[in-house]
Amino acid sequence: MASTYFFWEKNLFPFALCSCAFFDILSLLPSLCLFRHKWYTKAIEADGNQAAFYSNRCAAYMGLNQFDKALGDADNCIRVKPKWVKGYYRRALALMSLSRYEDAAECFQKALEIDPSNADIKTKLGQAKDKARFSVKKVGPDGKPLSDAQICKEEGNVLFRNGKYEEAIKKYGRAVALAKTEDEKAIYYSNRALAYAQVRNHEQVVSDCTKAIEIKPTAKTLIRRGLAYEMLEKYKRGLADMKQALELDPNARVASEAISRLTKAV
Repeated sequence: MASTYFFWEKNLFPFALCSCAFFDILSLLPSLCLFRHKWYTKAIEADGNQAAFYSNRCAAYMGLNQFDKALGDADNCIRVKPKWVKGYYRRALALMSLSRYEDAAECFQKALEIDPSNADIKTKLGQAKDKARFSVKKVGPDGKPLSDAQICKEEGNVLFRNGKYEEAIKKYGRAVALAKTEDEKAIYYSNRALAYAQVRNHEQVVSDCTKAIEIKPTAKTLIRRGLAYEMLEKYKRGLADMKQALELDPNARVASEAISRLTKAV
């Protein structure tokens, strides 16, 4: 095998270096992944501004099951050539292998925006979305592990997406208990309020939104509480929330529409 590598290095590689198709064939042979990695590393050291080099070393890392390193090369590929669909495709595949399905779906979506007619990307986007629906995210966009509170929130999100609102309420409550900052608590209270809205517990929606607003008022949470007040026929309070929400976000269409309704109801 060593003599074979030596022959390829001396005779074939200089002519095949820039051929993606050539190395796509080699990727079918796991024993050659290290060979590919070696030469693309040399190529990158010689010229770090070639997206194809990063793309193909990414494929080599995938063949070696080194998915974090594959993700790093995909990121570099996108950095060098931001409008190249293959960089996003490589990145999405690496994210799928890392079980980061929601992030993968976002990346496949970006790839599809560049190449809207690509059937393979459309298929893989659907697969990523299906997996994301039932998977719990455990790392953030920066690749760092989420805290226990954040994981509870993600578990709540999965339960919410699947219509298990009572269970989601419990997870968000656990996230509140584990939260290390007041800003975190505000997010989790707002999430739980939305889950309460789905089971028509409007009093609890008001309670959780109020706790969130006391920490950090946002247009979204004010709208959420305002809608709950409307359902409880507390129209003046609902109107006040919607007006405040519109001050924070002048483009909040839900608030504008609610103001029209509530003004008539007051």
